[in-house]
Amino acid sequence: MKNMKVGIVFVGKIYTRTPDERKVKDHELRDCDKLNNVTDEAFRNMLSERVRSLMPAGIDTFTSEVETENDAIDVPEADAYVLIPFTAIDKVFVVIHSKNRHIVVYTPPFEEFWSYGNVFYPYFLRDCRKIDAYLGIDPDTYLSENDADFTAHMEALTVRHRIRNTRVLCVGEAMYEPYHSFNWGYEVIRLIQEKFGIKWFHMGSASFLKFFESCSDSSGGTVRALAKDDRLPADFSDANCMKAYNVYKKLIEKYGATAFTVNCLESIVHTSCHTTSCFALSMLNDEGIISACEADATTLIDMLITSYASNAPSFMLNPYLFPADNKLFVSHCTSPRKHSFANDEKDDFNTYAYFEIRSLPCGLQVLKQPGPVTVTGISHDKLDKMVIVRGNLVRNTAFPSCRTQVEIDVPGGIKKLADCYEGRHWALVYGDQSEKISRANTLLGIESIII
Repeated sequence: MKNMKVGIVFVGKIYTRTPDERKVKDHELRDCDKLNNVTDEAFRNMLSERVRSLMPAGIDTFTSEVETENDAIDVPEADAYVLIPFTAIDKVFVVIHSKNRHIVVYTPPFEEFWSYGNVFYPYFLRDCRKIDAYLGIDPDTYLSENDADFTAHMEALTVRHRIRNTRVLCVGEAMYEPYHSFNWGYEVIRLIQEKFGIKWFHMGSASFLKFFESCSDSSGGTVRALAKDDRLPADFSDANCMKAYNVYKKLIEKYGATAFTVNCLESIVHTSCHTTSCFALSMLNDEGIISACEADATTLIDMLITSYASNAPSFMLNPYLFPADNKLFVSHCTSPRKHSFANDEKDDFNTYAYFEIRSLPCGLQVLKQPGPVTVTGISHDKLDKMVIVRGNLVRNTAFPSCRTQVEIDVPGGIKKLADCYEGRHWALVYGDQSEKISRANTLLGIESIII
């Protein structure tokens, strides 16, 4: 996936150092022009480096200085622009805005610099938002409040960029949720492409099975050997569990995909391949290839947003709500093991027969760690709302349900969660990631409901 490219644009050249102004006696204005400074190369390098240091990793930048309308027209293309106002130049802002890219206005603190440009950028924000509202288009502009806010906003903008550049491979029939309608299932795939700009590749089950059969049976190991405890029946073969992982990897590479889903439950894939996809999807998520089971396209979007915003693999799950206790119980068999993409901390796992079809290997019981977690669920119809649940993972459980299962305390209230319930499958990541996820949702046009 290509890095996001951001242009740091100095609008005008004149500024005043605030400490110099504070030395003026008796508010003397006759020689105030002597306080003017011109942004030279050293100054631009200093401030550009400061702005770059506030951005998350994986962003490419360039710096431009503009004074005229034509300077602004010639600013190179980028995925977003950070505009730093130093002089009031009316047309520069709107010309760059016409490039139809995200605009962030960043102003250094007053304690450091005073700029006449700070009188103008509010006009630009006001006018472009009113005009764009009249035209029915998104102004896509943001005023940074301070350095910490700028960093958080750029992190969210990176999530949107990654979503828009995601390439999904879906194997098998689309999930019929919501409302158990096959029409809606396939229309949601179209909505995902239209709303988020995602590239979608689709492969039928029959074509997949031919490809699966054509691939070598060499698995490069077994799942049982990796498990903390192997609780599969002794006569079960898990060779095709590893083969499924290898075949999915080949297809992902073939299509250049960065995300994946497969109709593993309501299709012939599981039974024909004599394995489940649980281990394969767990491994793919740990590797940063966001992967959902059951060809659940909407939950894949939920997982993409949640994973990209938190920089962690997400656990796709079924939620069970118990309002009398403020308890959320969740389960599924495809949990990733890594806690974060930033480190190598992993959970152990045990192997079992698949819960729904006991003759198949294998369901993973990933032993999750207690502590803060965030659970998210996106609306299955319009993809325009997401519940974001802040909770505390209490323990792993042993109920008759999918193999990875945990109990979560929800201080915000299960009744409140049920009243604004969205989605079907949900996604879980370690830590309180609610702020990062809700910021990303704002840029994606999704309403966040934080519990």
